[in-house]
Parts: sequence; structure tokens; C-alpha cells
Amino acid sequence: MEQWQKLSLGVLGALLLLMVAFGTGYSLGGGSSDFPLFGGGGSSSGSDVVDDAFNRIRTTAVDPPSEEELARGAVKGMVEMLKKSDDPYALFYTPQSYEEFQNYTSGQFSGIGVWLKDKAGTLEIVSVLPQTPALEAGLKRGDRITAIDGHEASNQNVDEAVTRIKGPEGTDVRLTVEREGSSLDFTITREAIELPNLVARMQDSDLGYVRLFGFARGAGKELRTRVKEMVDKGVDGMVLDLRDNGGGLFSESIEVASVFLGGGEVVTYKERSEPEIVYEAEGGAFEDLPLVVLVNEGTASASEIVAGALQDRDRAILIGSTTFGKGSVQEVFPLGDASALKFTTGAYETPAGHDINGKGIEPDVEVAAEPIVQKSRAIEILKGIVISTTGAQG
Repeated sequence: MEQWQKLSLGVLGALLLLMVAFGTGYSLGGGSSDFPLFGGGGSSSGSDVVDDAFNRIRTTAVDPPSEEELARGAVKGMVEMLKKSDDPYALFYTPQSYEEFQNYTSGQFSGIGVWLKDKAGTLEIVSVLPQTPALEAGLKRGDRITAIDGHEASNQNVDEAVTRIKGPEGTDVRLTVEREGSSLDFTITREAIELPNLVARMQDSDLGYVRLFGFARGAGKELRTRVKEMVDKGVDGMVLDLRDNGGGLFSESIEVASVFLGGGEVVTYKERSEPEIVYEAEGGAFEDLPLVVLVNEGTASASEIVAGALQDRDRAILIGSTTFGKGSVQEVFPLGDASALKFTTGAYETPAGHDINGKGIEPDVEVAAEPIVQKSRAIEILKGIVISTTGAQG
């Protein structure tokens, strides 16, 4: 599996491409004899069953759907079976939603500007991006979305919710959110949004701080550039903030880890019926730069690959709270009509062989407090590391 194909990470599930039964038979014309759907009383492959049902509906139904509608209906049925087979990340993209997904992974999309996560079966806003329609409308971190355009949110996973919230620039989306026991309604007009990979700045004049928002294309290259700029300015240490970073492209997780790891294992990937693949850091790292990493329950997928590699390799101290625990990989497969499928194809382990699925990564220093307190603690610890390793006075 090529690296560029690894598009998000989650719970490992078996691929069961099954079709919902259309029936057991029907009566031909004016006759009374049953015609078995599976044909002739013998066995038939799953694809034969689908083809048979497709052809019979198209030629016999009073008002049959179009071929395209039937095909997409069959694919959606397969995806639903995948979900029932313990792959909650399985998803069908229409041509429009697939195009929006591709834009999203490039860092550009049309929407309102919020990060979502699944928290105990509810969709919670973990971050509202600056200068976005969501911020202007008054959405806040911690708001729980209960409905999107009248559709109950409890029936949707994060990917499905994001697909509904995004849409053409200038159109509206209606959200109902729960905040401190009250239900609030918002109608928000979507805008074109360019999602930043990161923000980086000097902290306390001699420390660097990087907040990585996601793993869209180019995240690793941009991180390397910004870290080099700060190193050239004489930075003594770095805080890498991965809190509420839900991940993104698998390949970018290797690129990001390679900024701080000069070589060696980053992650081991295991795919069904295939030999495991060990991905290693690509070199050219800032290996001697003291590093602490901020994590929380919103740190997931690609973020956990980076955090796990830096922790297992004794390259950084993790500070905050236990991460999400999303330890598998999904691939997106384009289909012939410009739609696409996404489902789980493999799982990964950290360099020390840890399977974090459903468990997460425990920080080296737990700080169960407000975000600003976690950040202050990270800076305090980083200053201590700098003093102990370089003798510098921070």
C-alpha cells in the first residue's frame, strides 16, 4: 500500500463486502412458480447475486431507479454491512463529498471552521478556528452538536457529520448544539476556508512553540521549515502541541516524526494477508533540540503515530492526558463514477510494539487541567530540560 493512500486511522475491522438481501424469490408474469433469486437452486457468488438483483429490478420493477442510483444503493448497503462488522470508519462518498474530502486533505475547503470529535457517542466541537463563520456565529469549544440540518447527530460519525457541515460556499447549514444544559440553534453561511497546518512562534524569547492542527498535504515540510527558522534564531527547545489534532494523511505523520527523529522506526503497519511494513524516519532531523509534546483525548490517528514514536524512542516527554486510541488505517478507493469508498485496511503499532487501539497513549506527565495550564506546565518542564542538558538559564 502506497503511503499517499493512507488517509486516516481507526479501529481495525474485517472487510466483509456483503449485500443486503433483496428477497428470496418472486412470481413470474401470471405464473405461480417461484423463481429463486440465487438461481436454479444452486449456489452463486455474491457478485452474481448483486448482478441478478440489479438486472431484475431494472427490467421488471414498475418504476425502477436509474442504473446509477441502484449501483450507489448497493455500495451503500455494503458500507452499512462493514459498519455492522465493526468498522465504524467505513464511509461512502458521493462525487460531491469525495471532491470536498480531497479539498479538505489539501487544506482548502468550504465550510464553517470547526474541529469535531466523537466523545462518548456525541459530536463535540474541540476547536473553533479563528476568522471563520463558526467563530463569528458564536460556536464555542465544548459545544455538543445534536442536529445538522434537522438530521439527528447521534446517528452520524465524525466523517459523516463533517461531510454534512461542509458544502458549497454561500450556502447555509443549520446546527443545533447543547451548551451547559441549554439547546441553541445556529444558521451559518459556509465560506471558503484555507486550513492552516500549523502556527509557530517564539515563546519566552528562547523557546519555540508549534501548534499542529492537522496532517494535510505539506504539513511535514512546513513544520521542518518553521522549526529550522526558529533553530536559526537560536531557540533552546521546542513545544510541539498535538492537542485536539485528529490526524490526516499517514504519509505526513512519517514526515512530521522525521523532523525530530534522525532515523529508525516510526511505526509498523500491518495489513490483512500482507507482510508488515516498518516505516522509518527519513533523516535530516533536529535530533538534539530538547522537545516536549502536548497531547490530550483529542490527539488521534496520525498524531498518535508521531506521539508514540517520539515517546517510545525517548525523543520527547509527553505532557497532558491520555490520547484517543485510534490504532488502524483507512484507505480511500475512488470508484468509476467519481464517488469513493473508505474503509479500514490495516492496523499499526508504535516502535515499542504497543497496540494503542481503544487504549490511547498515556503521557509521561499527566496534567488533567485547563489547556492553558497544560501549556504552562509544558513550558516549565521544557525549561528544566534545557537547563539540565545545556546549562542555559531559562
